Amino acid sequence: MRKGSGPAAQAEGQALQADKARARDYEWRVRVRSSGSLRSTAYFRNFTLELGQPASFEERDQHPCAVEVLLAALGGALSTAFASECARSGLELSDLELSVRGKLRDPLAALGLSDGDPAFAALEVRAFASTLEDEQRLREAWERTLARSPLLATLRKATEVTLRLSIV
Repeated sequence: MRKGSGPAAQAEGQALQADKARARDYEWRVRVRSSGSLRSTAYFRNFTLELGQPASFEERDQHPCAVEVLLAALGGALSTAFASECARSGLELSDLELSVRGKLRDPLAALGLSDGDPAFAALEVRAFASTLEDEQRLREAWERTLARSPLLATLRKATEVTLRLSIV
């Protein structure tokens, strides 16, 4: 009997197809409630996240602003995905850190002080990977990570995104 044939293999194949169909139809949901003029709480799955104002220019706040959360989400998505891709490719990372920066076209528009464009003018992601692995293989894993990121793909359609990988 050939490996991969028979009722068990067919059942496994059907289960895989069902999982793929569920993934294609999946929709993430977040519920957000305002808790005052400078605070909202987001609820999703078994998590809560306290958010401050849409954009803050203060050095310290009680809660992160939405702009920071977007930058953190992008950095978290790329760092976790890259570490996973390296592990899947047999590449060992000693350390990985990402720095994500964003600049608004018109910060005053975000505050309601001008009629300009409050969108991001540009985003910059710098990844610092500490490893003794082959640089070419590491860069290929980075490119696969970037190609599969839904957040990056979406943000690239809206603004300029600069991505840099430094191997240290």
